[in-house]
Amino acid sequence: MKIGILSDIHVDINFMAGDSIVDGLASAIAGNGLDRMIIAGDVAGDHELTLATLEEIETATGVPCLFVPGNHDIWNEKHPAMTAWEAYDALKVFPGNLANGPQPLGEDWVAIGDLGWYDYAFGDPRFAVEDFDRMKIDNRLWQDKVMAVWDRPTQAMHRYFLGKLEAQLESHRHRQIILVLHVLPIRFFTVQPPDRTWRYLNAFLGSPAYGELALKYDVRYVICGHVHYRRQTRINQTTFICNCLNYRNQWYKRSAAEEIADTLKVIDID
Repeated sequence: MKIGILSDIHVDINFMAGDSIVDGLASAIAGNGLDRMIIAGDVAGDHELTLATLEEIETATGVPCLFVPGNHDIWNEKHPAMTAWEAYDALKVFPGNLANGPQPLGEDWVAIGDLGWYDYAFGDPRFAVEDFDRMKIDNRLWQDKVMAVWDRPTQAMHRYFLGKLEAQLESHRHRQIILVLHVLPIRFFTVQPPDRTWRYLNAFLGSPAYGELALKYDVRYVICGHVHYRRQTRINQTTFICNCLNYRNQWYKRSAAEEIADTLKVIDID
């Protein structure tokens, strides 16, 4: 089974007339003969557009898409009255949303995943928890502070996702596992070396606890996004993949089709 991997396609930010992200992705899916597509979050900054885009991808390609929400997907900018939970739950109507539960990939493999959150552990310890709770350094506000409003503190949200994922990993520990997150599971994917601003902002990129969980359960692949990097590394038997399309002004190519063709990662599982 050939599986495509991509995250952070940001169709709302990357919109340009005559240059469709969906068309470029559909071309790459067909060109690589994919059987599944995994998108590790940040499809759009509006859950309704995210759902419409995921459905459009499946309709255009005939290939099932697996997905985990990213922080942008649950933002309330277009729906100011919505909580993060309401947007998160609304995204569950998409059948391939791994927040609904694990999805089998043949007899031996399973995909497990969710948004995940951050616990500040990637931030510089010279900052206090109270500093990170403000989500602001100088004049820069981390937008989750106002656009992703949960019903509990930030670190408690991280523990919620961590506990949910561990229960699913435990239930499927005898299968080959692909773990899909939006946030980062290892420090290697954070902004390094960080300047003063990123010594602070790295705190909002994820948690090493997700990487430790993956290694505990001998996960074969861990897929993430969020940081707008394209990197891969291996620890023991686990391959960690961060494969983001990024914002158009960060692209190396001029067109969506060219950039997606260069960015799409393909894995082949038995």
